[in-house]
Amino acid sequence: MMLQRNLLILLFLVLMISCNTGKLDSEEKTKQFTFIESEISNPEIAQGFKVKEVDQIKMIEIFGSQDTIHASERFYLIKTGQSKLAPNDGKIIETPVNRIVCLSASQLSYLDALDDIPKLLGVSNAEYVVSQEFKGLVESGQIIETGLGEHFKIETLINLAPDIVMVAPQKGQSFQVLENAGLTVLPIGDYLESHPLGRAEWIKLFGLLTGKEKKALQIFDSIKKEYEQLRLLTVNIENRPSVITGKQYGGFWNLAGGKSYEAQFLADAGARYLWADDPSAGGLMLDFETVYHRGFEADYWRFLVYSPDEFTYTMLEAEDSRYVDFKAYREKQIITCNTLKKPFFQKGFLKPQVILADYIYIFHPSLLPDHKPVYYDLMK
Repeated sequence: MMLQRNLLILLFLVLMISCNTGKLDSEEKTKQFTFIESEISNPEIAQGFKVKEVDQIKMIEIFGSQDTIHASERFYLIKTGQSKLAPNDGKIIETPVNRIVCLSASQLSYLDALDDIPKLLGVSNAEYVVSQEFKGLVESGQIIETGLGEHFKIETLINLAPDIVMVAPQKGQSFQVLENAGLTVLPIGDYLESHPLGRAEWIKLFGLLTGKEKKALQIFDSIKKEYEQLRLLTVNIENRPSVITGKQYGGFWNLAGGKSYEAQFLADAGARYLWADDPSAGGLMLDFETVYHRGFEADYWRFLVYSPDEFTYTMLEAEDSRYVDFKAYREKQIITCNTLKKPFFQKGFLKPQVILADYIYIFHPSLLPDHKPVYYDLMK
């Protein structure tokens, strides 16, 4: 009996030592890294991600729209074959990545700018053509549709064996089914940024992932320089026309929040957005009467359309006859971009300087008399 008791005590002590050793090893593995913000790739304007580094390891922290202090997810970028060197409190991505799935059209613009479309294996919708190269790869079957939301083609995604699956998480949307399948899901929250340059700055993250950090930095620096030059044209403008955005969908008027990148565009273009006092960084859903009360005398009205034909005032009136009461309708001051005809979602967000030039040309044509609209123009 005494021998049995001693054996039990010995076994207990061995287990305790083993557990404590494992705990210490784990803590030591995490403690040995002291990450500092990257002087090169950490964003200047974007709020949705941060880049920290130590030695050859880069730590990417992803933040949500409501919390830019506490990271919602953490990823460690490690050179291929060195994943054992990474800390154990985040997901590991071996770089450079060579097999990518993008589930948002805006993500294509970053890969296209970095000449990395050939690394793309799957997209949620192949109708959003970002380039002729992209179109050719879709037609040849190298890039295939993988579905979205409740319609993910799980077997297709697994067979593609991507290094990463880039998603644009929406409220209430879950990608657990992809993670359960063993896929590395990377949230790209560029659309949550409150500044057009912040959205464009996500190219830095794409550069880190694809091994083209230097090229990404050069692209962003060029975008920022051009954007700032244009913005300075309107700094001292006193006559700032009023603007409303969006229109009705499903019984509600969808318009840009006052702290959204769209609102920033309008301010930088020398306009006065009538919902600039709203604190939302995303979109708003209001009833018709609320928008009518504040916006029916707005000088300009801007929205996106998706139409195989040229969208006209007659077509807009057919949607809701009350639209004709708006000043912008009566004076033919409606600004549109037909996203079926123009690559707005595929390229526009990485060309904020071009969008800004379009707006300035419309609001203050004398400032850019030779500009030719690329995305936005007055509706015919």
